[in-house]
Amino acid sequence: MDPRKFLEDCLKEMVEVNASDLHLKAGCIPRIRVKGDVVLSKQPLVTAEDMVQIANATLNDYQKNLLKERRGVDFAFDFKDFGRYRGNIFYQMGKLSMVVRVIKMKIPPFEDLHIPKIFEKVTLNHRGLILVSGPTSSGKSTTVAAMVQYINKNREAHVVTVEDPIEYVHKDDKCIINQREIGDDVLTFADALRYVVRQDPDIIVIGEMRDAESFHSAIAASETGHLVISTLHARNIMQCFDRILGFFPSEQHEQVLVQLSFNIKAISSQRLIPKLDNTGLVPAFEILCSTPSIDKLIRENRMEKITQAVQGGGQDGMQTFNQALLMLYKRQLISKEEAMMASDNPQQLEMNMKGIFLDEGTGGGILGND
Repeated sequence: MDPRKFLEDCLKEMVEVNASDLHLKAGCIPRIRVKGDVVLSKQPLVTAEDMVQIANATLNDYQKNLLKERRGVDFAFDFKDFGRYRGNIFYQMGKLSMVVRVIKMKIPPFEDLHIPKIFEKVTLNHRGLILVSGPTSSGKSTTVAAMVQYINKNREAHVVTVEDPIEYVHKDDKCIINQREIGDDVLTFADALRYVVRQDPDIIVIGEMRDAESFHSAIAASETGHLVISTLHARNIMQCFDRILGFFPSEQHEQVLVQLSFNIKAISSQRLIPKLDNTGLVPAFEILCSTPSIDKLIRENRMEKITQAVQGGGQDGMQTFNQALLMLYKRQLISKEEAMMASDNPQQLEMNMKGIFLDEGTGGGILGND
C-alpha cells in the first residue's frame, strides 16, 4: 500500500459526499460519517500492516513516541488541495485504528455558527478568563477559533495560542497571531504556559485546561491583565466547577473559587443537535456571565443557586440549556424529539414548549437568605 495515496483517495471521497469523519480500523473497510451516520466507504479493506504504514506516514517523531508510550495520540495535518484535518490514532485489541475529522479552512463567523451575540461582548474583554466547555466532538475548538477570528477582526493585539494539535490556522488581520503546537514548537503545555507572559501577549488561548498547573497559569495571566480563553471537557456549567475543583485537594477549594470569582468573565457549555432539515448540526449553548451576583455565588460556593441565577440572567446574556433548546425549537432549527434527548431536564422543557414556566428565576433574591 502507498499510505499517502490511500489517504488521498479517502479524503477525496469525503469531499465528494461532504463527510465529516473518516474511520480506519485494521481488518475492516473504511467508514465515513455522512449527515451523522457512519457508512461504508468505497475504499478497500485496510490490514494491520496498512495501519502501521498510515500511522508512520501521518505522524511526526514526537507523535510516534507518544503513540508508543500512551497508546493513543492526537494530530493535525494539511493534505494537498483537500484542506486541514485533525485526528486520533489509537490501539484497540492490539491493533491500530484511526479517526480523522475535517477542519474547515475558512473559520465561520459567529452568526453562521449560531453562536449567541453575547460572545461578541465577552470576547472583547481585555482581561479575565473565558472557558468554553462541552463533551468531546461538541464544537469547542470551532467556537474558540471563531472567538479568535472575531478578535482578529475587531482588535489590534497579540494572540498566542498553545494547542495540541493546532487545528484551525489563523491569518494575521488586525492581530498578530502566534500558534504554538505541543511537540513541534514547544515540548509541553507546562513549558509553553511558563513563558507565555514573557512573549508580550494580549490574548492567550490554551487548547485545553487539563490540570492544576494550567489552571494556575491561566489565573495568573488573567490577574496580570491578559485575556485567557481555554476549553474544558464538561457536560454543563456546573460540571465545569466540579472539574476545576477536582484538580485540587479539598482544602484548596475555597481559594480556587475566590480566584475564579475575581477572574472569570464567562463559562459556556455546548452540545451539537441535528438540524430539523437534516443538513447538519446546530449548537445549543448554556452560558454563564460574570455579574456581581454570579461572582458572589461562586466565591461563597453556593452552587445550588447558580443555575437559578443563569436561568434568570437573560438580560446579561445568560441562558440554560433548556432555554437554548426552546429557542432553537421555536426557530424550527431542531425537532422536539432532538431537543428532548439533548435536555438535562426534558420534563421541564416539555412544559416550557407548552408555555408553562414554573420556578423560573428572575434574577431577584438569588443572594438572599433561604
